[in-house]
Amino acid sequence: MKWASHIAIGKVIADALELSPGERKAFLDGIVEPDRHKERGNRDGRSYRLSHHDPSDRVIMLHVWMARRSMLRNDTYQGYRHLGMALHYIQDKSTSKGFLGLTHERREEKLAKVEPSRDEVMKGLKEHASSSEFVRRSLSEIKPLKDPKRIMAQASYRSASVAAAVIDMDGQTHVKKDYARARRKHALATVPLIIGSLAIGASISILWSSPYPMVPAAVLALIAVLLDRPYRQLRRLAEWNGLGKH
Repeated sequence: MKWASHIAIGKVIADALELSPGERKAFLDGIVEPDRHKERGNRDGRSYRLSHHDPSDRVIMLHVWMARRSMLRNDTYQGYRHLGMALHYIQDKSTSKGFLGLTHERREEKLAKVEPSRDEVMKGLKEHASSSEFVRRSLSEIKPLKDPKRIMAQASYRSASVAAAVIDMDGQTHVKKDYARARRKHALATVPLIIGSLAIGASISILWSSPYPMVPAAVLALIAVLLDRPYRQLRRLAEWNGLGKH
């Protein structure tokens, strides 16, 4: 996707969110930053240039988290800058590279002539949930498309919904109360059950000189872990809302 398309989508989102001049500049600067400076990543101690045509969800989530944490600190400049960078990759992810990339340039040129869909932007801002799980699910649902109008519609909608998820702070009080209750239940019931069942199984195994007593103990512990999944999800939501890792 060319700069003109990235910026066009960004302007519609910025207008819908009624960003201040400073926030708007940071957001629009961020939305072209990956092209301007060719962002690089590191893996196994080696540096490599990040792909725009097939961007990694890991890289997108890195910028999403940096944006969210900056917003929680009221550092809106860095928040909107990293949000813009995340949306850049989301928009590129919507654009099919085509067979061997032979048609990619022509597709981007046609796409640059398509206006962003304000309706899709407004729909995306409305249809969101403020959580990292929502963002991850959104990324998994993005498809590389070939038709310019469909590309623009998807890029507009997904960009807006992720932006809304990152800046929405309305659920913090509710999450804080729910997480406090869940932590108490986790500490008083789940953790002792897991540790206790494994300890009893290990003791009987030693007494009998047999590994078999560990089997039902391990099964019981596994069931407790599986039943504890809502707590783990709530813990991630708590981190998303600035309550920290516990």
